[in-house]
Order: sequence, then C-alpha cells, then structure tokens
Amino acid sequence: MVMRIFNKLFLFLFCCLFSCEVFASSANISLDKKVLTEADILTLTLSYNGTDGATPDLSGLQNDFQIVSNSTSQRINYINGVVQQTKQWSFGLRPLRTGKITINPIRIGNVRSNYEEIEVKEVSDVAFVPDSQENSNSPYFQINMDYEPKSPYLQQQTTLLVTIYDSLGLKNSALDITEETKNNWAILPLLSKPVVKRTTLNNKNVNAITYAFAAFPLKDGNIPAPQFLFDGAYIKNSDFGFPRIFDDFMAFGIDFQNVMGQQVPVNMKTKPFQITVKESPAGFSGKWLPLYDLSIKSSWTSSSKFKVGEAVSRKITVTASGISKDMFPELTFPDIDGFKQYPEKPELEMTVNDGKLVTAATINIVYIPTKSGHFVFPAQEIDWFNVQTGLFEKATLPAEEVEILINPSVGQNISQPTPVMETTPQQDTISPASSDFSENGKTSTANPDTLPLSDMMFYCFIFVAFLLGFLLFGLLLWLKNVLSKQNRSYYRKQVVNAVKQGDFKAVQKALLEWGRFKFGVDLIKNLKQLAELADDDKFSQQLDALNEALYAGTAKNFDAATFIALFKKIDRQKKTLRENKEILPNLYD
Repeated sequence: MVMRIFNKLFLFLFCCLFSCEVFASSANISLDKKVLTEADILTLTLSYNGTDGATPDLSGLQNDFQIVSNSTSQRINYINGVVQQTKQWSFGLRPLRTGKITINPIRIGNVRSNYEEIEVKEVSDVAFVPDSQENSNSPYFQINMDYEPKSPYLQQQTTLLVTIYDSLGLKNSALDITEETKNNWAILPLLSKPVVKRTTLNNKNVNAITYAFAAFPLKDGNIPAPQFLFDGAYIKNSDFGFPRIFDDFMAFGIDFQNVMGQQVPVNMKTKPFQITVKESPAGFSGKWLPLYDLSIKSSWTSSSKFKVGEAVSRKITVTASGISKDMFPELTFPDIDGFKQYPEKPELEMTVNDGKLVTAATINIVYIPTKSGHFVFPAQEIDWFNVQTGLFEKATLPAEEVEILINPSVGQNISQPTPVMETTPQQDTISPASSDFSENGKTSTANPDTLPLSDMMFYCFIFVAFLLGFLLFGLLLWLKNVLSKQNRSYYRKQVVNAVKQGDFKAVQKALLEWGRFKFGVDLIKNLKQLAELADDDKFSQQLDALNEALYAGTAKNFDAATFIALFKKIDRQKKTLRENKEILPNLYD
C-alpha cells in the first residue's frame, strides 16, 4: 500500500517536472549566412518562447556589429488550455571588423539563447560563388582599374577605366567611391553608359563592363589611387531551363529569372595602391592650368567700324582640353580707353573629345564707344602648362584695330558719367539721345530734369513691357506649380495603390518612377540609390524589407502601414540635391 502511494506520488512529480520543461521559456538565434564580407548585412533572427514582456539585451552585439535595421513579430497559440506566446525579432547587422566572430548568447529576462560563429572576409577585387568547388582558383566576378598617365601633375586629368568581369549576370548593381577618394580626387564620368563586350577570364566566358572616368588629383606627392566599391547581386539557381532570350523577359510584372532563384550579394573593391602626383614646376606664380590644349578666339556682332554711343557685342570663347567646368578659372578683361564695357556671366559647356574633358567658356561683352577715332584692342594672353610637352605656353587673342565714327545724333564723343550717375548702374545704358549733347554736337542748355517726348515714350514702353513680362512670369510659375502638384499626386497614388494591393513588383516600379520625379535624377535604377537620396533611416529599413519581399520571397519584415506613413512623409519634404553630389552610373540591370 505504501509502495503504491509512493509510485503515484513519484508519477505526479515527474509529470509536473515534465510539464515545466515543456512550457519553460526558451530563446534561439538563427542566421541567414555564416560566411559574409565586411560589406554584407547579416540577418539575425531571435525567437523567444515565453509569456512575459521581456526584451532582448543587445549590448553584446555592439562591439562587433552596427545594428542597421530591426523588426518584431508575435504569434500566440492556445494548446490544450495552455497559452503559448512566441515573439520574434529580426536584426540587420553590419560587421565592424573582419575575421571570425562569435555571437555570444543573447539574454532575454532570465533566459539565454544559443551562440553562433561567423566568418567575415575582407572585400577584395574578386568574388566567388558560395559553396562552389571552383572557388580556390577561379572567381566568378572581378573588378579592375587602369589609369593613364601613370604619374600625373597636380590637377591634371587622369583617365580611369574601371572594368567589371561578370560570368553569371549581375542585377541591381552600382559603383561608388570611398570617402578617402573624395578627399584626394575630383571624379567625373566620361561616358553616360558603360561599354560591354564578351571576353574570356579564368577560363570562363564573361561580360566585361567598362566605365570611363576623369579624375583630377587634388594633392601632390604619393597619394592613394581612386578606389571604387562595387555593390550588386546575382540570382542563384535561376537556370530553370529558360533560353537566354528570356533573360530580360517579363510578363505580368514578373521577372522569371528572379522568381526562380535567390538573390546573392556580390561586393568588390579595386585594389589599393599609391600614385605619384607631380607638383607644379618651381618658380611658377600664376594660375596653375595643367591642360592638353588651350585656345582663345573672338568675334563681333557687326563690322569693325562703329559709331559713338552705339552698343556692339564681342563674343570671346576660351576652349580648354583636360579640365572640368568646376575647375575653370575666372576670366577678367581690362578696361579699354574710349569704351564702356559690360561683360556678361560666362556660359560654360563641357563635352568629351578623344577621352578628354573639354570645357568651352563663352563670354559676351557689350562695348559702348564714348568717343570717335582710331583705337586698338590690345592682345590678351592666358598662361597654361602643356602636360604633354612639359612646357609653359601662352594662348593669345590677337590685338584688333577698330575705327569709331562720329554719330550725327550724338556728336563726336560722350562725356564720362558723373559720380552721382555712377551710383545708378542703369545710367550706363541710357539711350544716346538722353546724354548731355545735342544733335549739332554743342552743349545743350535745356533743363536737365525735362526729358524729350521720345524718351518719355521709350520709358513708358519699357515699363509696360516689364509689367507684361512680370505678369507672364507669374502665370508660368502658377502653371508650373499646378502641374507639379498634379504629377506629384499621380506618382504618390501609384505607390500607395501598389502597396495596398500587395504587388511588390509594382511597388518597386512605382517607387523608382516617383524617385526620378521627386529628386530629378534620371539615373535611379534600384532601391538602394533611392534610400540614399531619401536620407531617412526608417524609410531605408522599409526599403530593405521591400527588397527582401521581392527577392527572398518573404514579407514578414515589411509593414504596409508603416511604409505608407514614411513614404508620405518623404514625399512632403522638400529635397534639394547638392550640385556636386556624385551619382556614379549603374551597371546594366
């Protein structure tokens, strides 16, 4: 009897202990990858099975990772009268160092999770396919940079050729440059799109995608060469038997190659090395212009015979090879006796010729002769340094002789304006009829405060024309504002409707169209570039979640309501891009 009671008591205690074990709180972490590069984002998922409201302690991650995104989900189950609650956190982690990293157990309340180990590799000029047997000696992707000349002068144009070797078909890819490069070099694209050709590399048939850039060293001495970063992806296991002609085929908004595979990131950067930049030659004290060629020429709007008081225009064009318009020097022109001159703001135009940036500056100068006679426009010179010969040269605008004739309606000459008149710029452009001279060339004794009838009609005409122009300008601004609001409303509705319908492919397309309109940048090809332009961390996190929904096939981290609220906030903001902000062209999609 006692034995039977003891057995029942033991069985009861065992069941109680077993029940506690089954329903005890637990935590577990899982990773989307175990090997990654320093440019990759690691997704860590933390699952917690417990009934309390504890939150994870992430302090152990901060020494090795930067947390760039996070999301939370929760699931509650009711089984056999017992409530089970499972909470899940997902964190996007950017590694802060390379090598092997141990992710220590994460504590939630009184529970500790398991630990994981990963390996972070340094980004190099090659990239391999994960789990491939050929990785030891045959990378699938490679980036290379060549340049000319090998030892440029300070601020001399250096031509860079950056080539991406692609054996699998890259998607959503782009180039960027490091912060150190921005401190040492000014870089501009020479081509609007890359040159693509087929070649062989590492016994593989590959696409060679070559970009051309003009780089100007901002410092002399031994400085780091420009370093380019590549960020892209390819589709793994996408060869479902589709012929190559279907690589770019889409039906009903579906990219078949993307649907049948998983997006795998590819990150590379060009090899680091030093470039020796030569300083400007000793003893030179003028404006330093290291160029391949420089020319200057002029032309008149009329013949070389002019009349006193009649305005004429002279167009001077300076063309320089091997310089960008941002580095073009300011041009000045000395005063010339017998003339009033009014130079206008130069018009700068930049083109590419034979691999060189060519900037042409056109300056229009209005001259008003103030007296008759024979005059000489002196020769003008611009000193520059020929980087091909290593010699200083002069671009010369030859002297020109002009004959100023007497103007019967003005006289032999025009007196110089009084100091009071000089304080009002409009006095310099008054019609000759309002000067201090009469038609017969003698000094007039008329009341200076009384204007002739012709002058009054002229000023009335100017006033009416100005008023009409002002009204027309206001009308155009109003129309532009109305059309802009209509277009903005159209693009906003396209995005919001696509999100509400859950069509992520349509959301991506509508977002890119909205971004091109919003920021005025035609080169937006992917959501990564859009996130950089929007410059909002929370919006970037939602764009990452959208990318995950597009390519990983899961929308667990994408919150439609949160996304729409953030999107409308960005849409309402006034965004002004810096004029010199560099947006390097993207690879082919």
